[in-house]
Amino acid sequence: MIKLIIFDWDDVFSQGSTEGYYACYHHALLDVGIQLDPAEEDKRIKLQWGKGHREEIIELLREHPELVDQACETYEKHFFGNTFVDALHVTPGSQDLVRRLAKQYTLAIASGAHPVILKERVFPKFQMPNVFSQIITAYDLDDPEKSKPHPYIANTIMETQGTKPAETIMVGDAKNDVLMARAAGIEPVVVLTGHLNRQEAEELGVSYILDDVTQLETALTKLSNG
Repeated sequence: MIKLIIFDWDDVFSQGSTEGYYACYHHALLDVGIQLDPAEEDKRIKLQWGKGHREEIIELLREHPELVDQACETYEKHFFGNTFVDALHVTPGSQDLVRRLAKQYTLAIASGAHPVILKERVFPKFQMPNVFSQIITAYDLDDPEKSKPHPYIANTIMETQGTKPAETIMVGDAKNDVLMARAAGIEPVVVLTGHLNRQEAEELGVSYILDDVTQLETALTKLSNG
């Protein structure tokens, strides 16, 4: 019986977040006079995806570590300004979905999203109800290596909420969400509104693949009967 649902946030509920992050990283590089080939920029961002922005910028500026602090300042200016938030919209029906789910399940978030942006900018902008019992982001960790795909965040949420892996599912859009779930012994559910397409999700052995998060209740019915 499922008791706990752990969600990734970006590209599960918020759409456009990938574009928003990329725009902030690109501005950070330009500000310090670095212009990478677009394919190389994309590759480096993906290598540290889900970790904090400093780890991302260290990777982007691996040949120029002396520029990291300045690039982080520019990133933060754009991220905490409007560059990131203006890129976002939410999956239609998300608000009603989590209200319904919260009546039956404990809901939590495990995300690389910044907690201040999430709670103070994104939730109010999209009238997202505060029904999440626990939110842990990459910025809450004392060690970046505990970010996804490490099982630390998922294990911590399960311990705090008093649930077992068999009573928990992880809903995400990226490979690291699946790998974290597997490492924690949790059933992964993939939504196709982010990094993975259906073939990639199937190749990862995911049994529950949804077009978007609003189809989750159908998957939960199958999980309960399975």
